[in-house]
Amino acid sequence: MTLAKVIEEYLDDHHRGVVYGIGDEIAMIENPSFAVLPSHPYQSPFTVAVYCHGGCGTGRVNDRSYDLEAGGLFIVLPGQINELVHLSDDFEATYLLMTDSFTESLNVGNTFDMRNIIQSHPYALLSSRSREAVEDYLKMVRNTIVVEENPHRLEILRLMTRAFFLGLGYFLHEQRAPEGDSHQTRLTSEFIELVEKSYREHRDLKYYAERMGLTPKYISAVVKASSGRSAVEWIERYVTLDAITQLRSTDRSIKQIAYDLNFPSLSFFGKYFTRVVGLSPAAYRKNEQN
Repeated sequence: MTLAKVIEEYLDDHHRGVVYGIGDEIAMIENPSFAVLPSHPYQSPFTVAVYCHGGCGTGRVNDRSYDLEAGGLFIVLPGQINELVHLSDDFEATYLLMTDSFTESLNVGNTFDMRNIIQSHPYALLSSRSREAVEDYLKMVRNTIVVEENPHRLEILRLMTRAFFLGLGYFLHEQRAPEGDSHQTRLTSEFIELVEKSYREHRDLKYYAERMGLTPKYISAVVKASSGRSAVEWIERYVTLDAITQLRSTDRSIKQIAYDLNFPSLSFFGKYFTRVVGLSPAAYRKNEQN
């Protein structure tokens, strides 16, 4: 789904919220509401930063739950499995959505090992000083986007956002887990990042273990201890979640979905999906349609 499509959906009659955006690069949604919360985990193709102004909520990222409250900042990376569990009636937040092309242009990828830090700590309750900085940044983003006649506004947003992430990187770096947990957390983050990138082509744990220079048994034990879910279960979860998303939100045939996910045959895909989900792809789609 493109960023333009997301904006279009939030401008329809079923949602509340003020939307600002520039093409297919970056968008801001202030105080979005959801008529119905998503009833299943999903993957966002964008980097999404959520800053809570008031109220509270609960969300999950890669099966870990986080409670969001005023002054909290939640960041979800593309490909991560996330789920909205609950939002209070007085929940107020600003959502910032950024495409890969926008974030890649910021050139902050390895600063403070940013991706690994966000993967391990997607949520942080900010200090009063950090809250002021985030709120000032969001105001500047909004004020820059609305000046449509400015031909340099996208470049201005890149510079502001780069500065924002550099400052955020320092803060998150100070919030990392104790060193005793860092090795397992780092390996688990590395494994999940590999799965996010490669699950459509590779469903064999041996492939990921070899890429990491480890044995399948060792990486499975580390991932299980760190996340509560085995390495194979993570792979299965990404594959079936992709299939579920396509079955629910597209009219693609089951054969097309099987081909897209690199299964050797429709039959093989059907058996794999049924084993993990408990329903055949056809039964799942019919159940959702009803």
